[in-house]
Amino acid sequence: MSFKKFFLAISAVIAIIAISSAVILYINRSWVSVPGIPAPAEWREEFKASPGGETALPDNWVLKTKPGTKSAIFTVKKHPENSSYFLHMEADKASGSLVTQADAVDLRKTPYFRWRWKAGKLPEGADGRIKNRDDQAIGIYIGAGNPLSNKSISYRWDTDTPRGESGSAVYGLGAIKTKWYTLRNKEDVSNGAWITEERNVAEDFKNAWGFYPAKVYISVSCNSQYTGSSASADLDWVEFRQAPVK
Repeated sequence: MSFKKFFLAISAVIAIIAISSAVILYINRSWVSVPGIPAPAEWREEFKASPGGETALPDNWVLKTKPGTKSAIFTVKKHPENSSYFLHMEADKASGSLVTQADAVDLRKTPYFRWRWKAGKLPEGADGRIKNRDDQAIGIYIGAGNPLSNKSISYRWDTDTPRGESGSAVYGLGAIKTKWYTLRNKEDVSNGAWITEERNVAEDFKNAWGFYPAKVYISVSCNSQYTGSSASADLDWVEFRQAPVK
């Protein structure tokens, strides 16, 4: 090979490496849109197993209970078909929530909230429209504030409440206010399949409370105390995204 051909070959290799590096850098800094392939989530929780096993709570999540009420039970379980995990919850005349602070989430930048859930057993006769029957197998809350002034959005898997119904609820002597949406009910549990949901939680929150919160928390609840029954559900993952996937 002549020196000229050798030089051209080396130059071509260097150019390919430079272009590849630039592409990789660009992909790392800003997702390249590919038809049919959604961008990765900006914040995602997959409820990975803790060193304490399935009875241990997932990292950075705290159990919250109601005084004088039996606590719901939350465990991390392994999918039977693969090596991933999910959050299982159950309540026997009980109530409880797992809560985490999602300080890295800015709803103005990542307004779309997605999750994958499945209800096992619904509390008998529960109806979110009736205060003394306000139980859900699973409710997911996105909220902001403090114990003295707290506002949230709730997406619920109800029992008798019609799908598409929405309403408001007040707890903690008026300090805790939530705008709830019934996305699923007893008509959606016959085959036990996982269901993926997606909401523009930023707009839901703004429409309910008139502002976009600077920081949010996520709470996952399981309740059956009002109906004196039992409930169970599973949550595979939750995530926030810049753009919708559906």
